[in-house]
Amino acid sequence: MTETPITRDRTYLRHFWHPVCTERELAAADPSGNGPMAVRLLGEDLVVARLGERVTAMADRCAHRCAKLSKGKVEHDRLTCPYHGWSYDASGACRHIPACPDLPIPGKARTPAFECEVRYGMVWVRLDSSYGCTEIPRFSDWEREGMRVIVADSYVWQTSAERRWENFTDFSHFAFVHPGTLYDAAYARPPVVPVDRSNGELCFEIEPAREMLASLPDNSPLGTFVYRCTMPFTINLEIELYRRPGRYVLWTTSCPVDDATCRNFMIVARSSADEADPEAEDAVHLAFQKQVLGEDQPVIESQTPAGPIAEEVSVVTDKVSIQYRKWLRELASAAQTGAASFDACLHTDVIDRRPAPVAHADLRLNAQEQAQ
Repeated sequence: MTETPITRDRTYLRHFWHPVCTERELAAADPSGNGPMAVRLLGEDLVVARLGERVTAMADRCAHRCAKLSKGKVEHDRLTCPYHGWSYDASGACRHIPACPDLPIPGKARTPAFECEVRYGMVWVRLDSSYGCTEIPRFSDWEREGMRVIVADSYVWQTSAERRWENFTDFSHFAFVHPGTLYDAAYARPPVVPVDRSNGELCFEIEPAREMLASLPDNSPLGTFVYRCTMPFTINLEIELYRRPGRYVLWTTSCPVDDATCRNFMIVARSSADEADPEAEDAVHLAFQKQVLGEDQPVIESQTPAGPIAEEVSVVTDKVSIQYRKWLRELASAAQTGAASFDACLHTDVIDRRPAPVAHADLRLNAQEQAQ
């Protein structure tokens, strides 16, 4: 079988912001609480450290003899190389060479530093800021009053970020991978829904059948699913719960570690005013999500190649992933043309003016259809 990646050149991803670790993970990387911590983004080895009041990201390589700076330590708001003690500031410039402290520091004594910000309890990095038209993806409920927000530990899958995104937004797999957890296996025929591009987001929604509640556990967050997906790898899923009143949001994003590996981040937010023990409920919600991920992971990691290819056979119910892949290809092509073209491709709205989504209740397979 011929294998043609949906985007042959992934360098366009360098123009986007990607999370590389959580603040909690950075603090745990060293007893100082400041790092350093080794991370990897788009095949590049980076080091993240808190230098003073600022978290910085730079290439994980000393300019002197290429030792990994992530093996060093933070001292006096500088990152010190473990090999010869060269120390670097947040801009990546070497500020001290112990072997020759009285001589001028060579101008080439620096390591590349990258844009780095902390948001939603995560450290975000943008490798290429030259286009300047991308923003850190939105999370709808970070500061919403009355919401309890949990930033989960990150986890690594041996697959591409594109595959992980498609897994999370794939309606057709619910009945087969998550029967009795997220879905009822009797509802195996998903609806075909409108898919819009709006200000850098892919937007769509689905209304599962309420009848499925009878076969699902009490903590299964079944409801109307409203997806707002910031390109390229972030999903903000707002759920209007059927079982009880209240708001529930599941937010996830994938960091493209390399072509075949992704580090995934998750936030769970819920209204918890009526909960007697919110901390205990935190554990319940995280355990449920871990169970769902455990059902998905072996299937997704079995996909070969690790990234989606053009030769895969798609059908009409794959509309979300079809539109997603189309936009990725367009972004990759536009990035080769320049900033204006890339910006226009990312932010030009494309509205799918089809009728409203069909409820799953109207699409349930009858016993005869299931037997065929």
